[in-house]
Amino acid sequence: MYQDLKRYTTGQGFLNNFKTIRKSPGARFMFYLRGCEKYTKKNPLGVLYRMLYAVISSQYNVELPHTTSIGKGLYFGHFKNITINQNTVIGENCNIMQGVTIGNESRGKRKGTPIIGDRVLIGPNSVVVGKIKIGNDALIAPLTFVNFDVPANAVVLGNPAKIIGDNGSSGYLKNLI
Repeated sequence: MYQDLKRYTTGQGFLNNFKTIRKSPGARFMFYLRGCEKYTKKNPLGVLYRMLYAVISSQYNVELPHTTSIGKGLYFGHFKNITINQNTVIGENCNIMQGVTIGNESRGKRKGTPIIGDRVLIGPNSVVVGKIKIGNDALIAPLTFVNFDVPANAVVLGNPAKIIGDNGSSGYLKNLI
């Protein structure tokens, strides 16, 4: 939970974290998501976190089941209209922008869901689908449709997507330690 909050603020301490959760919808969403992960649905705190999580998910039109495998330090930039399949695996310190869809391919050789590496930036309104792997430090540009494996440090752009560089997400991620 604290790794997620570090991505939304520069300060430290309980009071600063409280202010960040109160003011930032992305931080609040991650706080509730991590609460759902920590407490079972039979625990009273688990029930409370799930209710608050459902409210904020609906309010910001975010479909991200709390059972999704998510590494620490996930950051949502411009937090709205995000859809992520529950079977997706997301690595540590990733940035996901508004309008992103990370989904399942239901047939063919790429049937399944993506595995996203560490420190990946997925730009606004991008789509990542199928049983593919996105390598560490990759950058997926805005409005990009990705349905193939992306190597580490790649820059991917377009529809259909093409690898256009190899300097990746370095220098673009928010508040990395």
